[in-house]
Amino acid sequence: MLPAPLTIFLLGCLHEDVAIIAASYFVVEHGESPWLAGAVAFAGMLVNNLVLYGVGALLRNQPWMQRWTGNERASAIRRRLQRHLVATLTVARFGHSMLMPALVSCGSLRIPLQRVLPVVALSAAAYLSILLALVVVMGEAVMRDLVNWAWVVPVAVATGMALWYAHRRLVRRNS
Repeated sequence: MLPAPLTIFLLGCLHEDVAIIAASYFVVEHGESPWLAGAVAFAGMLVNNLVLYGVGALLRNQPWMQRWTGNERASAIRRRLQRHLVATLTVARFGHSMLMPALVSCGSLRIPLQRVLPVVALSAAAYLSILLALVVVMGEAVMRDLVNWAWVVPVAVATGMALWYAHRRLVRRNS
């Protein structure tokens, strides 16, 4: 099994929210340092964001993308994105599933990485700090109460499977 920091980092490279949940799990259940878990998740988040920017930068060399980014409409989008870069990336960070298209767009529209990286790093730090604190606090409370209610999960899964199986049998019989 991978060590906790490496697991958190790799999950941060794949998906930020999963890394935050994993970091809080290791903090609550395994006594990992919150600072270490947060720092490793932050590093993974930054790697993820740099890769997304790099994907956009690689796409701009494709002929179909050059046709799209070479017109006046793309120039207007580029200017607007440069003017509102901080607001756009901050809202994209806190909005669900908005960060990936924003970062790929920044890379493909030639927004300089020197402008994108500080905004991404600061918004990632704020996002991580807020969510990690919330999930750790809520996770501790849930884990205390979960011990008393642990039997509910297998009963709910078994009931769901039985209902699904019964439904499938009835649908086949009526067809």
